[in-house]
Amino acid sequence: VPCPRCGATDTEETSRFGATSCKALWRCRACREPFEYVKEI
Repeated sequence: VPCPRCGATDTEETSRFGATSCKALWRCRACREPFEYVKEI
């Protein structure tokens, strides 16, 4: 999953579920910013 802030592809999933079950929490290893990713169905 690419980082929406810097575009880097070096990211890691930190939690399978975010605020809702259709989102996952990820963190960029390049800019160290967390972000939510909407899962594909």
